[in-house]
Amino acid sequence: MPISLNQRSMPQPLSWNLTIDSTIIIVNGSMTIGSVMVQLVNRLDVSQDFSDYALWWPKANIWLTNTKSTLDQYGVQSDAQLHFTSMHKIIRLQLPDLRVLSSQADFSVSVFAAVCKLCKDLGIRHAEELSLIRSSRLSNTQGLHERRTSPRRRRNTNGTLNRHNSMGDSLANNTSTLSTLFSPTTPKLRSTDSSMRQHRSASNLSKSLNNLDINTDRNLAQTPMTPIKNVLPQLNKPNNVIEKSVFNSLWYDSSRSLMEQNTQENDLILLRFKYFTFYDLNPKFDAIRLNQLYEQAKWSILSEEIDCTEEEIMIFAALQLQIQIQSFHSSSTLSTYLSPTDDIGHEYDNGNDYDVDRALERLQDSLLGTKVTTNQSTSSLIQQFSTPEELCDYLRLLKPRRFTFKSFKRYWFVMRDTQLAYYTTEGQQRSTPIEKISLKGCEIFPDVNVSSKKYIIRLLIPSIDGMNETLIRCSTEEQYAKWMAAFRLASKGRSINEPSYETERESILALLHMQRPASTTNQVKTKFDIQPENFVSNKFVKKYKTKQLTERILEAHATVSNLDGTEAKLRYLKAWQALPEFGITTFVVKFKESNKKEELFGVAANRLLRMTMTGDILKTWWISRMRSWNVNWENKLVTIEFDGETIQFLPLYGIDSKCIHEYIGAYIFLSNAINRNNV
Repeated sequence: MPISLNQRSMPQPLSWNLTIDSTIIIVNGSMTIGSVMVQLVNRLDVSQDFSDYALWWPKANIWLTNTKSTLDQYGVQSDAQLHFTSMHKIIRLQLPDLRVLSSQADFSVSVFAAVCKLCKDLGIRHAEELSLIRSSRLSNTQGLHERRTSPRRRRNTNGTLNRHNSMGDSLANNTSTLSTLFSPTTPKLRSTDSSMRQHRSASNLSKSLNNLDINTDRNLAQTPMTPIKNVLPQLNKPNNVIEKSVFNSLWYDSSRSLMEQNTQENDLILLRFKYFTFYDLNPKFDAIRLNQLYEQAKWSILSEEIDCTEEEIMIFAALQLQIQIQSFHSSSTLSTYLSPTDDIGHEYDNGNDYDVDRALERLQDSLLGTKVTTNQSTSSLIQQFSTPEELCDYLRLLKPRRFTFKSFKRYWFVMRDTQLAYYTTEGQQRSTPIEKISLKGCEIFPDVNVSSKKYIIRLLIPSIDGMNETLIRCSTEEQYAKWMAAFRLASKGRSINEPSYETERESILALLHMQRPASTTNQVKTKFDIQPENFVSNKFVKKYKTKQLTERILEAHATVSNLDGTEAKLRYLKAWQALPEFGITTFVVKFKESNKKEELFGVAANRLLRMTMTGDILKTWWISRMRSWNVNWENKLVTIEFDGETIQFLPLYGIDSKCIHEYIGAYIFLSNAINRNNV
């Protein structure tokens, strides 16, 4: 059709050259990303599957993954240097048990999505509890470690582009990298024949416990035993609270991709449990998750990341020894009865009565929140679940004061719901109490020494001036377990009428039982040699002789020698959670309108803490009472509003406010998820 002279032709968009790797193609701003990729692939003329490839813009630090968006919408101009690279790349992933796997990770999605995919491939449930953290040996922790190296050895990465296996590199190498990531099965950690354990000689067991060689076992539910002397130099152990705070800021931003956070292919990245909630921990489905969680707890104890008393470290050592013994028996039994082509766990599918009874017990535990044996009568069950509305007993109280010497005084204590009151005698219970304490929001800490019969409960009660300390002393283990369980529930706003009270009380009694000195009748007759430095932290190795540590570990082991591997791991985690420093992530901050230059801000699963640089708690805020929080991204000022109070602080030592912001938001998300699952 002829064009009229009066009709104007549509202006054609200007074309320009776009450089992708070393290839130049002619494009215009209205072209979509998909069209650009098609034109690039046609120019390359290579028979290869490019479905996993996408465009990466290093200068803008973004992926051009939306194939329907145009170059103008992304802001790409002729001076842009793009890379056509694969979205999935190989990384060296270190698990919590310190094994390193060559894994394939998605560099184009958020870290949260990448972790979910990695955990799914590894067989770990509830990936929201885990995240990725940079190896401090490869990172410059905001100048703290930079002063220790010479200027010649410092890596200058400013203004340079790291190679991420671009299209040009893959063509030059002409090789394809296969991922070694695997999806392991979840075998049950129980031997088939208990009599086989008796035929295992102590010499073979001692040899296994001492010759801890690293192997390439791919069963993530059982970790190969590794000598601590080979591991401790590689662990990230902060020397002070400042380094610990900087180390806590090395976590990857979960909302950005690995590529956007300057991660290179084959980098060593640590997979760790970041948020300490651990809900719905079922040994039937979480064998791998349970083992990896135990390994992270074990190395935090052995590396002195969390401080322990002598009795506590002996409990951990005894449980670790029992877990290794059970792992030795399990692996030996499996290797005896199974051929290399047999399916692990197939021999447990016979449906015998023992397995059925154990399954019913675990189902009853998960439904009722308490452990009930088949020998319990109906009357005992009724008595167990009909908990009283109040708790009454004679206890001893002490309020420590500086420069004063006072002893514990005996009072009559009455606890109803979350309120604790005490009187001079039982007869004055209906009169006005001496003091009435609201336990909701209090910090509860144990101070126990079973051998010396010391059962003290430390209460840190919030007040206007800070945290007031009150000590309550019990007379027996049963009395301590009863009141300690009640105090822990009350601090969370819960009462003793809930079924979880009995579960908490029994778990406390179990921990106390493990701390008892083993009687001579309960001592294990079979002796075997162990290296105590593999079971306790370095400060106890320096304090005691090898023979003394060995005797104490074996003595403590006699109280837990009847546990299977799974139950021992659960006991280990329960004792780990009972430590005062458990689950508190600290950051060095400067509170607004405060005279102190530096203080610690702690984030836990259900509370926020203000602490001194020595770790003393000044104030506690419960997350459930938080109304809002926000971050000024320009000056990094964090503002948190509670009921009737607002706090503001600035992170120090180069710590990003986004890290604290992510911790708070994640714990709120996880608490809501737990509440939804419990409904």
